[in-house]
Amino acid sequence: MKEEMSAYVDSELAEKKTDALVDILRHESDARNDWFLYHLTGDAMRGQQTIDDGFSIRIIEKLKAVEIDPLYDPIDNSTT
Repeated sequence: MKEEMSAYVDSELAEKKTDALVDILRHESDARNDWFLYHLTGDAMRGQQTIDDGFSIRIIEKLKAVEIDPLYDPIDNSTT
């Protein structure tokens, strides 16, 4: 499937296979996720800025204000 996506983006996928690919993308969320990641990776490799709605920046800003106990061990289950 990923080979077909790559060929489609490169305008190398046979027309008869294009309809099948589009149908799969329309109905399968895993395929749509692959499509998104394929394009996100390509954008990053080309140095293009990726779409950001500001969510990441807001999370980073909130994390800056969080104080973490240096003795906290997230793997230690003895206190639960």
